[in-house]
Amino acid sequence: MSNRFTIRPTGAALGADIVGFDFRRYTEADIAQLRTAWLEHLVLRFRDTDLDDPTQIRFSAEFGPPVIHPRQLQEGAHGEHPEILSISNLRKPDGSPAGDLGDGEVHWHTDTWFKERPPAGSFLRALQVPPEGGNTHFLNMYAAYEALPADMKTLIAERRIHHQTVYDGRGDVRMGMTVPESADVRTWPGVDHPIVRRHGESGRACLYLGGRRHASIVGMPPDESAAVLDALWAHVADERFTWTQIWRVGDLVAWDNRCTMHRRDAFDPNSARLMHRTTAEGERPN
Repeated sequence: MSNRFTIRPTGAALGADIVGFDFRRYTEADIAQLRTAWLEHLVLRFRDTDLDDPTQIRFSAEFGPPVIHPRQLQEGAHGEHPEILSISNLRKPDGSPAGDLGDGEVHWHTDTWFKERPPAGSFLRALQVPPEGGNTHFLNMYAAYEALPADMKTLIAERRIHHQTVYDGRGDVRMGMTVPESADVRTWPGVDHPIVRRHGESGRACLYLGGRRHASIVGMPPDESAAVLDALWAHVADERFTWTQIWRVGDLVAWDNRCTMHRRDAFDPNSARLMHRTTAEGERPN
């Protein structure tokens, strides 16, 4: 236990509350202790903070250089701070989106899994929250891997998933992309990542599924690939691997993007939800 802050595990499959951390006065030793807790608990929650955007940017940079999310160049653009992705269902005076992701359900995924080097961590701060809904669920991919049957572990060992970069998780064509003429998604532009990756810092093995849409297992017939991926996605959705964040204004939640997945509940579109996210650079999955 630190003399400056306390680490309180949630008691669920992942997650810990950090109590008493001072975002404006911390030392390298404090960050080292936080990183150790992050690697152990995968998700850290700081409740009731009074952070501003520059302080959030500075803090998240302690975990790695900032990454510009593709949506930060579109409806998620912050305007003043390019390091921030605005996640919101609000509208600008001209009626255009004031943030990314709207108010619908967001399915299980790892942030920007379709990149050669997906981010190591994401840092999400609540500025406005709806009275109900909009909760974020987190999933421990170490635990999900460890709980797999032995035959499934053998089947997916050394296998890679081809993650296409044409469509995003919502089914929209990504900025700058066109839909290929071929219906065979295995030939589409994308990246190949291991189904089982070794975490770059902990060295532990975990499942790394990324996102489900149009994914395919390299070197496996389409029907078999789809069956294996469907089985893996059904397996990881088990509640014993999860923890739920019910948001309060001022919450900052930091998750390790390399060994977790997350999803969001839908909420009333007449309610306001505004979150600011910063992202830290990661390594290529191996």
